[in-house]
Amino acid sequence: MESQIHVKSHVGRDLLQSASLFGKEDKVVWEYVSNGLQYVDEGIGPIVKVTLESKNKKITVEDNGRGMDWEGLQNFFIMHGENIDRKMGKPGRGLFGTGKSAAFGIADVLKVITVRNKKRSTIELSREDIKIMDSGDPIPVKTIEKEVPTVQKNGTKVEIEKIHLRTLNQAAVIKYTERHLKKWKNAIVLVNNHSCESSESESRYTFVYRPEGEIKDRLGDVELVVKVAYTPPEDGDDRGISIFSNGVWHTTTLAGLEGKEMVQYIFGDIDIPALDNDTSVPPPFDSSRSLTLNPQNDLVRTILAFIGIKAEEVRKKLVEEEKERKRTEEAKKLNRHAEELARIINEDFNEFKERIKKIRSIKEGTGIDSGPTEDGIEADNGAVTGGSDVHVEEINSVGGPGAKGNNKDNSREPRLFNPEVKASPESKDQGKASGGGEGKSPSRGGFNIEFKPMGTQEPRAFYASESRTIFINMDFPCLVEIKKLSGSIESREFKEIAYEYAFAEYSIALAVELNNRGDYMETFEPISDIRDNVNRISRKAARYLAQGAQPV
Repeated sequence: MESQIHVKSHVGRDLLQSASLFGKEDKVVWEYVSNGLQYVDEGIGPIVKVTLESKNKKITVEDNGRGMDWEGLQNFFIMHGENIDRKMGKPGRGLFGTGKSAAFGIADVLKVITVRNKKRSTIELSREDIKIMDSGDPIPVKTIEKEVPTVQKNGTKVEIEKIHLRTLNQAAVIKYTERHLKKWKNAIVLVNNHSCESSESESRYTFVYRPEGEIKDRLGDVELVVKVAYTPPEDGDDRGISIFSNGVWHTTTLAGLEGKEMVQYIFGDIDIPALDNDTSVPPPFDSSRSLTLNPQNDLVRTILAFIGIKAEEVRKKLVEEEKERKRTEEAKKLNRHAEELARIINEDFNEFKERIKKIRSIKEGTGIDSGPTEDGIEADNGAVTGGSDVHVEEINSVGGPGAKGNNKDNSREPRLFNPEVKASPESKDQGKASGGGEGKSPSRGGFNIEFKPMGTQEPRAFYASESRTIFINMDFPCLVEIKKLSGSIESREFKEIAYEYAFAEYSIALAVELNNRGDYMETFEPISDIRDNVNRISRKAARYLAQGAQPV
């Protein structure tokens, strides 16, 4: 019997436990894509091709990186092993050494074909091979080829087979990949036939800040770039400051400014190498690829404080600028147009909701007069709901009272509610802050219209679903020219163009809402609905234009 006690690990369980951190295809694909982007020969522009085959339950990730020789392959399969490049002082990914297990988060087979210096090696590892290991002994990896001579160029192909997911979400893979590509300016990543691009909103202002004093001592001589978008990013997750460390994206945050007026226009980034070297307890992040930083970590708290202070300075400038803009005579005239447009659209929206409710009642056999439901288009949600954005505390498991309580919303039946929660920094549970991007509650009276200068490169109109607001871009070239030619924003020509922009955006918004709810079974259905919506609302507006109707 040994007198010394040792810490041991069951390799198979360890590998599968690490793999469980990668339960979605987007995370899995990025693990292997990032290897192809990072580990390339000098002077080579990285190219990575991803093929998603839902029918065959297979994912292939092929790159033109430097490839691996036999020694490199052996290191690749050392769990939690120190990354060779990091060992040599090259920053980047590979801090935890768990990424190679990612495939087993969603699949049963991982096959790696790699070429280095005209020699090709092919190996395969399966979940079955891992499970039969009932001790802490190393898991044997099946060797199919070992350094076979070849004329192929350097590169690696990863094949992930026998995937357990019902289908592969190409859109999710593309979105996740593009969000990570911000620091890979010259990389080419193809997902099936889509060329991924790291795109960000056009900015009208850019502010650069550097830390000073004690904050500089903690963060280093880093640069915080805060930008202001013409229009809020369509995806709320893209709003805020992205925090990187040596080019690796860790999270995007608004550092406590969530829900405040004008904050939805703020984005930017900061790269803090000190995050990689922080050894304090608790650590700033873990191996889960959760895209979060630990706010209990001292360094993270300093980072968030620095970002929060500077982003708040920018936000206050935007609030004052917006107040000044709304004081102008032209803004007042545009507001009258907006009220008129909103009146027409909401009249149609109310009729539309009634039709949807009746159709649903007939389909579900509940009768035509079934009362409202808590379901996106047909009802509005409360200020805080379930989700993962903010810490919340449950205060009522069944929600608040409906029409037969004290809400006085003229409904015929009680509304169905999610549990009521409130913001609570101490709670471990999480929820999602909902409501208008400018600190307002969600619109309960239908759609809002707002005319705003948003830049010549931005769309002619933009729909912000969280506040149910349609923004019309006053800088869009066609509107600018119409304004010049007609000489007035109150001319019939200007109103016709503005109406058309608003109606088209409204019609698309209705189709998107229905699609998100799962109402469409065929691809032609939303196209047909958009056409019908545009025609219907345009006919409704014709009498206003013909009669020169004024808002009441």
